[in-house]
Amino acid sequence: MPWIIDTDIFIEGKRGHVSFVEWLKSADGIATADVVRGEFLIGVHAVPDETVRRRGVQFYSERIAGLTSFSSEPLDYAKAAALAGDARRSGKGKPGLIDGLIAAIATRTGAKVATQNTKDFEAMGCPCANPLQGKDRSGVSD
Repeated sequence: MPWIIDTDIFIEGKRGHVSFVEWLKSADGIATADVVRGEFLIGVHAVPDETVRRRGVQFYSERIAGLTSFSSEPLDYAKAAALAGDARRSGKGKPGLIDGLIAAIATRTGAKVATQNTKDFEAMGCPCANPLQGKDRSGVSD
């Protein structure tokens, strides 16, 4: 099953999580979604410190820009709203539109989401896992 990497996993990679690169090299079918690219870059460009911003742009160029990326389709938005709304109504999670959109894309493409936010994705019935769970962060923080 291919993987769609969520923003929070990329953030851990940028922060130097030691297992991120190892997992990326060993996992099959690594991809992301265009909405994740945008969400990551908003975070990078919002950082006041220019050095940290440059590191974020460099990480994006080296680790994210070259990955396969799934675009959203018009029907994904209705599916995202239904998935996120149902999860909220059930009280099992509080996913927003972006998480709903990632789940809709994963459902459509048959992918599993790599995320630390497994609660919200599970609440939407989306296959997911935290590939960094239980592994030391031991990296350099921002």
